Amino acid sequence: MNSKPDIDAANPPQQAPLDIASAIPVTVVNPNVAIPLYQQIKDHCQSGIKSGGYPVDSRLPSERQLAEKFMVSRMTVTKAFKELEREGWVYARSGKGTFVAPQTIIDQTLEKLTSFTEDMAAQNLKVTSRILSISIENADESIAKKLWIGPGTLIFVLERFRLADEELISLERTHIPYTLCPDIEKHYDFSKESLYKVLREQYSFKLVVAQQTVEARLPTEDEMKKLGIEKSKPVLSFERSTLNENSHPVEFVNSVYLGDRYKLKIMLKPTSSIVKGEGQN
Repeated sequence: MNSKPDIDAANPPQQAPLDIASAIPVTVVNPNVAIPLYQQIKDHCQSGIKSGGYPVDSRLPSERQLAEKFMVSRMTVTKAFKELEREGWVYARSGKGTFVAPQTIIDQTLEKLTSFTEDMAAQNLKVTSRILSISIENADESIAKKLWIGPGTLIFVLERFRLADEELISLERTHIPYTLCPDIEKHYDFSKESLYKVLREQYSFKLVVAQQTVEARLPTEDEMKKLGIEKSKPVLSFERSTLNENSHPVEFVNSVYLGDRYKLKIMLKPTSSIVKGEGQN
């Protein structure tokens, strides 16, 4: 099941889970109708989530409680919970219970070079960031290779949580040669300002094209800790090198998106031969 991330890695919230079964209208599970029992229980929980009776991050009644309430087996309730998890309605915390998942899903088409702020604004979502670290570092060999600079060259490094409508979407780490953006760490608040806007307007960056790879994988130990997810929960890993008008990399970004919050769309166009009726299906 999906795990809710803690958005303050240093001081994760300690709020106790809520059990609000009494807030949901009583539902009778009827074994004499054609609808399977697990589906009726699923519908009951789903109705409570949609109505706000079970708010985001609130705890659902336990499998034992629902089994006793509806006089069904725990296996029946387990199946209902698994269906709710599969559809993204709930997530589980080991040893603590099953909780209502946020419903914000980011739907992005991979066609244009845009910033996170621009992507979210296009979907009418409010963008915020929470800074994890801002530093000037010596580039290691792997980052230096991505930016076409020598190992040890100073780079600006910005690590942030990116949020949409106050829900955590991704962990992002940006690397830029410091000579291209001197003193950037001193003058701007990137919890509120768009990095791309600052680079374009204050440092005359011309971000022309980007090379991006996307990989579905399991999280690293560091990502698990920062995002508050379990090892078994896949993430979408993005690596992007942004190039200027001279086809020289000026930025390298590692982004990790929560797998249950992000959906990609890719526009596919036919080749000229298919358009002419020469291709095969």
